[in-house]
Amino acid sequence: IFSFQSWTKADDIRDFEIEGMSIGDSLLDFMSENEIKQEIQITKDHYNYLEDPIKFREVYIFKSNNFKTYETVSLMFNQNDSKYRISFIRGMKNYVENLSGCFSKLNEIAKEIETIIPNHTKDVREGKSKLDKSGKSMSNNTYYILNSGDAIILVCNNWDEKLRKKNNWTEGLSVVLRTKEVGNWLQGN
Repeated sequence: IFSFQSWTKADDIRDFEIEGMSIGDSLLDFMSENEIKQEIQITKDHYNYLEDPIKFREVYIFKSNNFKTYETVSLMFNQNDSKYRISFIRGMKNYVENLSGCFSKLNEIAKEIETIIPNHTKDVREGKSKLDKSGKSMSNNTYYILNSGDAIILVCNNWDEKLRKKNNWTEGLSVVLRTKEVGNWLQGN
């Protein structure tokens, strides 16, 4: 579901890849600057609820012919980085109305992660999604926090059907590689 750049035990978030992309890579290796700027316009309001909503910018790549595992990948980079170095990668795989299939894949990935990351803290969070004010959507998250503070996050989302369709959201599995800096930004620190 993701791959590793080395065959040894991984302890650096940059050792992981999703669809051939790693933390620290330049987004310019995967998209043109014009494509990046177009995507920024589409996602510019996604994080307006944060104190500094434009510190990081997000772009999406949908159904690339180069993708082997995921339908969609989203990537974040620091707004002020002219090299567009990736600080966040999320691979998304649909499991619409198939939460048990999502959990099965999540558990498979979790076992793999736990065998290759020697030093981590595991945190499991389950409950209603904060993104759904109605309280009808559920989110199950497993965080693997590395010693650096960077994280690998496995998520199964089960959105209220009206909300999912209205927002055109992916329902199912997300596998996230995230730097500590992005994590702090998302949590308002």
